[in-house]
Amino acid sequence: MTGETTASGPGSVAAQTVSDSTITTNVNLPPPPAPPSARRQLPGDLPEFTGRAAELLALTTALDRDSGATVAITALRGMGGVGKTTLAQHAARRLTHRYPDAQIVVDLNGHGVGAPTTPIDAMQRVIRAFTPTLPPLDDVTQARAIYRDTLNGKRVLILLDNAADTDQIRDLIPPPCCGALITARELVQPPGCTVLRLDLLPLDESVALLRALAPATAGEDTDWRRLADRCGLLPLALRVAGSVLATAEDLTLPGYLAELADEATRPHRLTVDGDASANVAAVLSHSLRRLVAQAPALAARWQILSVFPADFDRAAAAAVWEESTDNAAPILRGLLARSLLFYDKARDRYHLHDLMRPLARSLFEHDPDKDPTPGTTDRITAAAGRFAMHFLGVLNEANKLYMRGHSEVVAGLSRYDTEARNIASAAAWAITLRESDPTAQHVAVWLPNAGVYVLNLRLPQRELIVWLTAATTIARRMGKLNLAANHLSNLGNAHADLGEIRHAIGFYQQALVISREIGDRRNEGAHLGNLGNAHAALGETRRAIDFYQQSLAIAREIGDKNGEETSLGNLGNRYAELGETRRAIDFHQQALAIAQEIGNRLGEGNHLGNLGNRYAELGETRRAIDFNQQALDISREIGDRRGEGQDLGNLGNAHAALGETRRAIGFYQQALTIAQEIGDRYGEGNRLGNLGRAHAALGETRLAIDFHQQALAIAQEIGDRRSEGNHLYNLGDERAKQGDVHTAIALTEQALAIFVAIESPKADQARQQLARLRGDAPQG
Repeated sequence: MTGETTASGPGSVAAQTVSDSTITTNVNLPPPPAPPSARRQLPGDLPEFTGRAAELLALTTALDRDSGATVAITALRGMGGVGKTTLAQHAARRLTHRYPDAQIVVDLNGHGVGAPTTPIDAMQRVIRAFTPTLPPLDDVTQARAIYRDTLNGKRVLILLDNAADTDQIRDLIPPPCCGALITARELVQPPGCTVLRLDLLPLDESVALLRALAPATAGEDTDWRRLADRCGLLPLALRVAGSVLATAEDLTLPGYLAELADEATRPHRLTVDGDASANVAAVLSHSLRRLVAQAPALAARWQILSVFPADFDRAAAAAVWEESTDNAAPILRGLLARSLLFYDKARDRYHLHDLMRPLARSLFEHDPDKDPTPGTTDRITAAAGRFAMHFLGVLNEANKLYMRGHSEVVAGLSRYDTEARNIASAAAWAITLRESDPTAQHVAVWLPNAGVYVLNLRLPQRELIVWLTAATTIARRMGKLNLAANHLSNLGNAHADLGEIRHAIGFYQQALVISREIGDRRNEGAHLGNLGNAHAALGETRRAIDFYQQSLAIAREIGDKNGEETSLGNLGNRYAELGETRRAIDFHQQALAIAQEIGNRLGEGNHLGNLGNRYAELGETRRAIDFNQQALDISREIGDRRGEGQDLGNLGNAHAALGETRRAIGFYQQALTIAQEIGDRYGEGNRLGNLGRAHAALGETRLAIDFHQQALAIAQEIGDRRSEGNHLYNLGDERAKQGDVHTAIALTEQALAIFVAIESPKADQARQQLARLRGDAPQG
């Protein structure tokens, strides 16, 4: 598809006011009539025309009527370059049988170089297609009468291309039995007009167009899709990109993608030398220059919206404009009417086209006197700060929803997911400018805390570490030592989740030092507990117990029931690792009693689940199932979706221990579904691993391998070294069952390397497995 033409029309003729006297339409119209070719003005069809089947059907249906019709085509939200002209020409060629007398094209130059074509000039062009010797007319009323008289009784299709507004085309609507196609960036709708809003080209159709334009260019389908995306699915940009690939002998598809990687320069790189209509930046800029000339204040509003990297809602627009939501609504409608925004009605969200955003900073370059105070640079800088502050609030709102439990868990995660790109952009801006901008500093230091729960589920740990590192530095500089200790503790948690336990210990120790310096006993106990968890992960169970006991002593000293409960639960888990299951049960029961006393339903569920695991270890599987079921009931009651998944996994383990493998698989699949729904990649990997072991127990080795490979891919994606080692080990075991000893050895060696690197106690188990595989030890 191509965008509408941008060539300028001829000079305009001023209209004159006349009296109400009768107008004689029998003006001298000397022969000969115009040759037939003057009345067949449609250009040749494009052989690579792609898609638009629904729009084409709607358009031709509206015009294919005995009485004629009027149809206005506006790009969906009216954007330039979306292919209105091409579609209109393509449709017109399908309607020549309905309008055999003439098909006339009039370029109204509503958005282009020079002034728009005046109505009187447009009417004269149509008349001269039938009467080429028509003398110049300067009376609009007379021209209108001759125009209608010329077309009356004929079947003529008129393509009024690139209209500026409804006023420009009002006198150009032909009489019955004729048809008019109107293309416009801004909404035009004269009486009786059927409006078709044209959207961007769907991705698959965009790829098909690119391939059709550059059939000799080799490339993977993913690269073609990336190119379509970088063209913003805009037909003009797609056509330019395809033409460039087809004609540039030294340009490959990956090379072209690299050239278009920078969003800021992309519109200017999408151009064909020597063809003004194939310059994406120039075509798009026509609408912007018109906006600046007609409504500079509105132009400044539009410019501010370029701070959004993704779609946004009305409240966000109001925030960056410093307006109320009610006041923002008509401004947004004004921009929609000018085709400068897209609107998704189903999601009630707006967005700028990706190729328009880079043009925002240069919006007033051609007419700097029109740039409202405070000017472009200060305006965008201030808007970026308001943008970041708004999404700091959105993140906090999502986190609060998550903390309420029940259905609010999914609501909170959904709120985050909707704004994830905007939140990430706010973080990047704040971190980049934290040394020089007070607003950036504020956002950077508080952002990790504002979304602590949802970020733990959604943000990759490596990215979270970047946020926390910046926040820690700022908090220390600002003297917010308690906040710095909190960030250090969360840094430890992030590294622990990645299996980087030694790094985690370092951060926990720094947090502990700060809490002791400022006399924060409560957090001192929390950091000691985290140190216990870290040493437990290293297999240093006795040392972990020592940290838990210190944490427990502080909690009891200051009357911190939550801290006491947590320490008791951790002690129970560690004594279970030492094989002292009865002692572990005693700790879990103490923790459970406190949770019930203080009304901590989340903790109560956790301790019930731990008791279930302990009884399973004692072989009292039915009792274990009872505890796990109680834990599951609480998780569902309070809306703890992650806990629900863990409880289902524990029930699966219990039934697997009973030899009820098929039933266990049912629980694992439910747990997997929950992990996928809430975006818990760590939990998803664990459940896939459970399914792998279950199918292995059934002798379904190929299916087991498939699940373990999926689990391995997730562990590698999220940087979970501990799980990566476990899944490699399990895959080695399954390959050995297939008799593929060489692959089994390679996988187990990889697992061993990870276990050694993270100081996992499973390293000895991997060494023994390698010895068996290599025949260095008796087969067990």
